[in-house]
Amino acid sequence: MPPIHPALSMQQSFALIAEAQSVQNLMRDATAAIRGLREPTIHNDAVFTLGSIGVEKLAKMMIGCAEIDTAGRWPSKATMIGWGHNIDGLIEKLFDTAQANQPEAVATDYAASLIARVSESSTLPLLFATLSRYGSSGRFHYLDVLATDSAGQFDPPAQYWQRLERATADELGGNPGVSPADFEQFLRRVSAAIADELEGFWFSMHRLGVQGCFGELGKKMGWAIWPHLRPDPLRR
Repeated sequence: MPPIHPALSMQQSFALIAEAQSVQNLMRDATAAIRGLREPTIHNDAVFTLGSIGVEKLAKMMIGCAEIDTAGRWPSKATMIGWGHNIDGLIEKLFDTAQANQPEAVATDYAASLIARVSESSTLPLLFATLSRYGSSGRFHYLDVLATDSAGQFDPPAQYWQRLERATADELGGNPGVSPADFEQFLRRVSAAIADELEGFWFSMHRLGVQGCFGELGKKMGWAIWPHLRPDPLRR
């Protein structure tokens, strides 16, 4: 079997395939964790960990695929270290890359509609800000407080999530009802709405990859990051 791309060795090809499977696994489990979120102090760690790593890997992988077309090689280790865990910055680069390549897509109008869907979402920026905060330094927020006896310059990731939940609740009408059962149902709707947005982003990146918005290698990896036979979430 030849390498998956002429610019990659066999070792790099196997690594990319393994990374695509990791993205698929993490994004699947992150959306499931959000749907099941009821008590933040119990469930947030799974959401933050799975979501931040999954989105970061997806972005770095698809940006890397696109850069092979322009630079002739996969981004260097120093370049990827420089990208860090700043998910906000990676998402901006990811969207810019898709936008720049949209005119060359297989179906340009369809690609444009996918880009518009993710870039115009009011939920995704708040979600990515939460994951970016966690990925950059929030994983150790309380250990840092413990070590320094200082609150530090950043809010804890949980506060970012609270902003996201409040904004989503407002979009859903902001009325949790009066009974415990009503409140539980409302929480389910809030969690489902956030999970739907993350799944929509994931699906959109899969389709934009297949469309060619992340280069020729991105067409193959677009298929690899989305589970076979998983329904299109944008058609629900």
